[in-house]
Amino acid sequence: MSDGRDLVADGFTETASDYEDAVRFNIEGGQRLVMSIPAGHYEDVLDVGCGTGWTTQALIDRFSPARITGVDPSEGMLEQFQAKVGGIDGVEITLAQGDVENMPVPDAAFDLVICSMAYHWFPRKWDAAKAMARALKPGGVMAILCSGRGGEQAYRDILANLEPPNYTWLGAFDAVQRDIPEMEDYLLQAGLDVQDVWMERRVRHTTVEAYLERMRVVAGHLIGDQSEDDVAAYMDQVEAAMRQASGPRGWTYDFTKLYAIARKPG
Repeated sequence: MSDGRDLVADGFTETASDYEDAVRFNIEGGQRLVMSIPAGHYEDVLDVGCGTGWTTQALIDRFSPARITGVDPSEGMLEQFQAKVGGIDGVEITLAQGDVENMPVPDAAFDLVICSMAYHWFPRKWDAAKAMARALKPGGVMAILCSGRGGEQAYRDILANLEPPNYTWLGAFDAVQRDIPEMEDYLLQAGLDVQDVWMERRVRHTTVEAYLERMRVVAGHLIGDQSEDDVAAYMDQVEAAMRQASGPRGWTYDFTKLYAIARKPG
């Protein structure tokens, strides 16, 4: 597709088996998202961009829904999802491969729609919110977790100061990160009542190797059509600059997440 959705799906299929090891903080964020969902009885749940199923697992632990539908464009992610939650007793799991704007799910069929660490990859975010809202029953709840504006600035600074700067990689941050007013607008334009939207920013310390592995897993598709040799040479420059910028506690970076809870009127 011209907007890159196939590239994203293929990228996550390639890294699906490594995903959970690289995104421990995302898993914790998904758990906090689930704990922020209003108390209620959610029999039918739709997980959009369901990934490997770690947020659905937290949802099952808290709410014990009867039926969960997982939608993801990545075949590899769906396989991981099935392996994680497909065998849980008392929960009927349905999986569908597709993107958010063309989900093969009925309208007004779900008590709860969740989207954890996938929304920032959707190329048309207003349309994505409307598509998810259509799937909600009147009175149903939507819960979203995505990348927040301002995160990963230390890494962005590294990329910006390489010569020549890689504008494709730099621009990706502005394309995916969002702030509170933007998320509120997506939800309002989708006809939802916004319950709460908030940001969480934390400072992390890790090794250069661990950070670069995380970036490979979650954003490897941003490399595009560059040759393997060109990518390797570029990443050698990135790694050298990160090591030079690291301090006594290793590589330090900010980690920003955007949460949202909304309800469909009715």
